[in-house]
Amino acid sequence: MPRTLYFDLDGTIIHGDFGTVKPSLADGQLESAIRAAGFERLVCVANMCTIVTTLIEAGREVDGHEMILRLSQGAFRDEDWFRSSTTLIPDGSRRARYIDFSGDWWWVDDRALFFLDREGLAHHADQEGRRLMVPQPDGDGSDIISWLEGARR
Repeated sequence: MPRTLYFDLDGTIIHGDFGTVKPSLADGQLESAIRAAGFERLVCVANMCTIVTTLIEAGREVDGHEMILRLSQGAFRDEDWFRSSTTLIPDGSRRARYIDFSGDWWWVDDRALFFLDREGLAHHADQEGRRLMVPQPDGDGSDIISWLEGARR
């Protein structure tokens, strides 16, 4: 069973409204912390995934991984690793539906509680407090790095 990290962008890796990358996550620091924690699989659950899906359904050729990498503004540095380990969900507005709660899941998302409640899955926040990280949307990202350090195998 692969160790999977589900992650959001806006308010999680970057400041609200697609701002700048959080300083503690910049220059590949997020990627380093994720890899050090032993995550084998990443799943982007951001609303940007919905935009990617919509563009593809409209017949546009888009590179969703490239879009996520650009928005991450250097939080991920190894493009080959990112592409080979990352999946994009089709609908970020229903992101909690895509979490495999029977697997080795970990989730970092400033709005995770909202999305869990929306799907009637709020009990997962109570049962799995250590697996769920709700970062400060306008913080520097150090809370995420600390959480990932605590998640190391």
